[in-house]
Amino acid sequence: MEQWIGVRRALLAGMAASMTFVAETHAGGWPLPAGKGEIILTGSRLTANERYESNGKKRWTSRYTKYEISSYAEYGLFDNLTLIGEAAWKREKTDFFGITFEDDGFSRVKAGARYAIGTWQETLFSVQTLATLHLDDAGDDPAATKSGDIDAELGLVLARNETLFGMNIFSVQEVAWRYRDRGRPDQIRADITLGGKPFDGTILLLKSLNTASVASTQSGELYRSSKLAISIVQNLPEHLAPGVALEAGMERTIAGQGTVADTTWRLGLWYRF
Repeated sequence: MEQWIGVRRALLAGMAASMTFVAETHAGGWPLPAGKGEIILTGSRLTANERYESNGKKRWTSRYTKYEISSYAEYGLFDNLTLIGEAAWKREKTDFFGITFEDDGFSRVKAGARYAIGTWQETLFSVQTLATLHLDDAGDDPAATKSGDIDAELGLVLARNETLFGMNIFSVQEVAWRYRDRGRPDQIRADITLGGKPFDGTILLLKSLNTASVASTQSGELYRSSKLAISIVQNLPEHLAPGVALEAGMERTIAGQGTVADTTWRLGLWYRF
């Protein structure tokens, strides 16, 4: 029950905040017009040397580092149907009391779609499906994901935008069930993104990312993870690089159970066409 309480609190807090922060900027939860697309290339560095125990307290553990390069894409097939794809390569290293273990390779490919159902009370409702094929072992996954494992996700996406005190603000809320094969426990995911546009061409993003297993892993542990992420996206001048933006940000685990306590720094290149 404890992992459900943590996810529920984070979800309720994010939904309450999103009633205040709403926006005009179309991102994430909104469909792309037919024939339009977006590609985001991201490089990140994750580090962790602590782990959340089953009681939610942190303890020191071996140092884990992961470098990842990912390519995320969206494309508007129809005005209400957006295709989603992602591929990632990673290099990870674990320093276990002076003994170093290293691994690298393509880690996953992902494909799916988001279908916009319609708008109610100024909020856009969409259904999103995603399938992920894992291509390598995931060293930071407490469920011990292996190469060839498949995740299948079905979720509901709520997106809202408005203007507050003259600034464009938006919120995107995602709630999803993630099926995982080969005996790995299924997950519930609840993410909230709040964004604002303080200046023309600048977007500030604040995210609450929450995941919890619905059953114990093979080791007998339940796990959950709550992370906060912040980033800034800056458009480059149109006459120099039309449709191009740069992103810089970080992400940190703030609470958990049976998972690593990690910090991630990332840089991204956005291209809209």
